[in-house]
Amino acid sequence: MKLKVIPCLLAIIVFGCKKGSENLFLQQDQIQIVQPRLEATNQLIDSVAYLTASLKIDGSKIYYTTNGDDPTEQSKAYTAPIKILKPGVYKFRAYHPDWKKSDVVETTFYKSGLPIDTITWHTTASDRYKGVGAMTLNNNKKGTVDFKDNQWLGFDTIANATLYLKNKAYVKSLTIGYLSDPGSWIFPPKSVKIRTSVNGGPFKDKTIELQPLESITAPTLKHIDIPVNDTINQILVEVKNVTSIPQWHEGKGNKAWLFMDEWVLNY
Repeated sequence: MKLKVIPCLLAIIVFGCKKGSENLFLQQDQIQIVQPRLEATNQLIDSVAYLTASLKIDGSKIYYTTNGDDPTEQSKAYTAPIKILKPGVYKFRAYHPDWKKSDVVETTFYKSGLPIDTITWHTTASDRYKGVGAMTLNNNKKGTVDFKDNQWLGFDTIANATLYLKNKAYVKSLTIGYLSDPGSWIFPPKSVKIRTSVNGGPFKDKTIELQPLESITAPTLKHIDIPVNDTINQILVEVKNVTSIPQWHEGKGNKAWLFMDEWVLNY
């Protein structure tokens, strides 16, 4: 009786191993390689910056683009740190012969703006997310997609401040950088209103409404440009947050967070 059972057991083991190998191959083919890690010496360019992409996985290759398209294996291969001389968007994607391509990761470089002399805050950031002080939004340092990065100012209410230039100057636009991370209850601004003037004289108003989110999306660094096109030395800035998390979100009804990392006066 035992002699009859042994062949059966062997057959089950062999068959099981073969099936398991096929499953392992299929699973490996479905594994997605992680995104490259990006590090920049500076994202606000006044002279030159350097961008490094890394991925410590044998057999992987990194490709990138600067024209707005998502990278493919026909794009330029990353081989060494990139010297950045002008503003632009750099997109990266990793490939591996055995795995699925990675998601696209990108970083944006901005032209360094006019120096802001002072920022007077009329509302205050949360004690938990107060950046590096009152001038966090004008220290030429961008935040990362990690909301715990100390380059972020976090608000659960309207952000309201006045910024002053030392001398009046022509300003083309104001760029406000923000974090979109709805999974962490951090939403894009609801709207941005600016009031510009010279020495507190007659004010000119401009308001921009942003399109609300409709679903969970990956953490992303974003920005909005508000046209100014005037000679000024003072701007009142009011950034409204999403006051109530929408119904499609698990945190519905609670206050949403607003995270900003840099204000840039373009000229």
